[in-house]
Amino acid sequence: MMREARQISKNEWKHFFDVISTTLPGKAVDITLIAPHEHVHQSRVWQLHGVTYDPHDDAVIISCRQQEHVISNPTEIRVDRDGLTINSIEVFKTQGESELVRFIEPLLLPLA
Repeated sequence: MMREARQISKNEWKHFFDVISTTLPGKAVDITLIAPHEHVHQSRVWQLHGVTYDPHDDAVIISCRQQEHVISNPTEIRVDRDGLTINSIEVFKTQGESELVRFIEPLLLPLA
C-alpha cells in the first residue's frame, strides 16, 4: 500500500472524526506541539478514547483516559495514512503552529 498525506476539508471534519473514532478506543496516542520559530517539542502519550470536532466551539477534542486535549481554532487538518491505516493527524493553527497526533499501537508484553 502507498503512504499518502491528505488534507481534509473543513466541512468534512466532524464526519471524519466521528467515523474514525469507532476504531480508536484503547489505542495509544502521542501528541506533539510544533512551533515553527521556536524549537518547541512537547510530547505526551495517552490512552485514547476518541477524537471529535466540535463546530460550535471550533475545536478538535482528543478524549483520552487521563484527560481531554483541546486544539482550539484549527485552520487545516492533514491525515497521513497507509491504505486504511491512519498513522497521524496534523492539526494546523494560526501563527503557523500545529499539533501532531500520532497513533501508536499498544505494546503487548509477553506473559511472565
